[in-house]
Amino acid sequence: MDIKQLKAFVTVATLNSFTRAAGQLGYVQSSITSQVQLLEKELGVSLFERLGKKISLTAEGEEFLMHARQMINLWERAKGSVSASELPKGKLIVGAHESICTFFLPEILHEYNRRYPDVQLAIKMGSWCDFESALRENQIDVAILIDRSLSVPEFVVDKERSAPFAFLTSSEHPLAGKEHVYAEDVAEYPLLMTGEGCSWRALFQRALENTGASLQLMSEGGSIQTLKCLSAFGLGVTLLPLFAVEDEVRSNQLKKLNFRGLDLNLLIQVVYHKDKWVSSALAAFLEICKEKW
Repeated sequence: MDIKQLKAFVTVATLNSFTRAAGQLGYVQSSITSQVQLLEKELGVSLFERLGKKISLTAEGEEFLMHARQMINLWERAKGSVSASELPKGKLIVGAHESICTFFLPEILHEYNRRYPDVQLAIKMGSWCDFESALRENQIDVAILIDRSLSVPEFVVDKERSAPFAFLTSSEHPLAGKEHVYAEDVAEYPLLMTGEGCSWRALFQRALENTGASLQLMSEGGSIQTLKCLSAFGLGVTLLPLFAVEDEVRSNQLKKLNFRGLDLNLLIQVVYHKDKWVSSALAAFLEICKEKW
């Protein structure tokens, strides 16, 4: 049994595919199949059931998966312990929401790359739903989230800062001139909403759920830039983080509504798994996040 066999097994189990596992690990499929077969032979059990082109973990495979992940984490810790004095190197995979990638991450990555050019950086965009499983499966090293305060024992929140949100419209919109705006007011107009799984979509829905009105959903799942443009042209009301619309609010392209009735704040949080070996590359990234924020 070696670490390549364990990684091959865990990756196949995570992706539920030998082909996708081969692509992620950079091997040909026959090599991944061979590594898993050697592992099964040594253990004396079948780890996967193979029914046609579909695979699934056996009961023994489910049991062994937990131990395999622990062994990989232990191996990473052992490897890191003998190279902790070296400059960061290797690969660092960062998961982040689109808004973080657009407005915060470039400065952090630029500084990181300047200081530690031997580290290969990889960025995965997604939502907390994506990153929760990716952190557990060791597919990413660290995630930067926009969400409510995280209270999951498995994860360490290394850094957090407030992220105020606001309902926004064009400056000519009927709501733009109101001194105070309530959920019932917002519900009267077309809504420009983010996609399923987005943390502030839930915030959006909580703000409007008690209106009793039939909500007019005009756009769903657009990027921040798309939602800003649609709203600036007076086509509806949207909810976005204020850091993403500072220029538009300053230039009066978008009007921040004085919304009453719900705290429109989330947190930006830098998160990693509690069992994750904090390598020199990850430690350096966490430090730069603290410096910049």
